[in-house]
Amino acid sequence: MDELRLIHKIRRSGDRAAADELVRHYYDEMYGFVRKQISNADVALDLTQEIFISMLRTIGHYDVGKGAGFRTWLYRIAANKVVDWFRSRTYRTMAQSMPLDETEPIDETDFTRLLENSDFTERVCDFVGGLPPDTQHIFRLHLFGGYTFSEIAGIVGLPEGSVKSRYYRLIHLLGKEFADYESYR
Repeated sequence: MDELRLIHKIRRSGDRAAADELVRHYYDEMYGFVRKQISNADVALDLTQEIFISMLRTIGHYDVGKGAGFRTWLYRIAANKVVDWFRSRTYRTMAQSMPLDETEPIDETDFTRLLENSDFTERVCDFVGGLPPDTQHIFRLHLFGGYTFSEIAGIVGLPEGSVKSRYYRLIHLLGKEFADYESYR
C-alpha cells in the first residue's frame, strides 16, 4: 500500500476508494488498540469508527513532510479518542451502573499479567483517565500501542527522558493505588 498516494488522492478529490483502502489497512490495528482498553466491544467499535471519521476529517492537517509517519499520527488520534471516552459523562454513567465481577487470583507483582484481567484493566484505565492527557497518552501508547519511549517522545513532543520519567512515575503510582486491590487476591 502506498500511503502517501492514498493520502494525496483523499486530499485532492475526496477519493472514496483511497479512503476505504487506508481505513481497511489500519482498521484491525486501531480496533485492537481500543479493545485492549475498553471492555465493551460495541463501545470499542464505535470509538474505532470515530477514529477513522476524525482521521478523514482532519487528513488535510496531516503534514506529510513532518517527521511523524501516518501510522503515528493515527495512533495519536486514537489515543485522544480513548482519553476523551474515559473522561466522558457516558463512560462515568456506564461505569457506575456496571456490577463488579469477581476475578480469580493473580500475582500482584506481575503488572502485565494483571492487565490480562479485563476488570482490572478497566479499573486501571479509569484511574489513568483522571490524569493529565499527556500522561494518559504516554501510558496508552506504550502499554496498548506497543510504542517505544523514543517513538512516544516524537508523538507527544517531549524529550525521551521525560517520557520515561512520566511513565515510570505512573507505574509507581498505579502500584500504590492498586496494591490492596481485593478482587485479585
